[in-house]
Amino acid sequence: MLAEQDLRTLKEAGITNIETLASAAAAFLRAHPIYSVQPMPNALSEQEEAFLCQGGAVGVGVYSKRSATENVAIIAGEYAQMVATASSQQEAAKRLGVSTSRIRQRLDSGSLYAVDGSSGRVCPQFQFADGGTLPGLEAVLGVMSKEAHPVAVQRFFLTVSPDLESDTLGRTLSPRDWLLTGHSPEPVILLAREL
Repeated sequence: MLAEQDLRTLKEAGITNIETLASAAAAFLRAHPIYSVQPMPNALSEQEEAFLCQGGAVGVGVYSKRSATENVAIIAGEYAQMVATASSQQEAAKRLGVSTSRIRQRLDSGSLYAVDGSSGRVCPQFQFADGGTLPGLEAVLGVMSKEAHPVAVQRFFLTVSPDLESDTLGRTLSPRDWLLTGHSPEPVILLAREL
């Protein structure tokens, strides 16, 4: 049973059905069985390990099943949250003022991003802005690897990048905020090629 605080946090994020969240996490784990991947052998020499440990590094040279399990839970949770708050194709069509067949065309062409939900492909929220999609979204999605992990794609759009420093705003921005504030999509396109 989830704590009341956890339920409130999920509700504030727009997630009211915990079963949907758990179902999306389970579907993610079935599609991406990252928990079954064997740990990579340590590539550090004994001297490198000793140096890092002296500097305060934790977990160097040791495979931690607990840490690996926590990482899987975090990624599955992010994916589940993305799916649970995503727009259905019908909702995306209404939001963009187009037909559902146009949404399917955009999904098929890669000009709109989708992930698999329990009821089909859904459109994560990070790509939408008031009255449409992010300016330059099609160009950014066009250079991204089709193999990019969905959580990595969402993190890419939402994480502040030191490479996106706005002179007009005097701070660094996430790719989403960079595009929303009217900056040229070119720097975001360059970053997206590396994803």
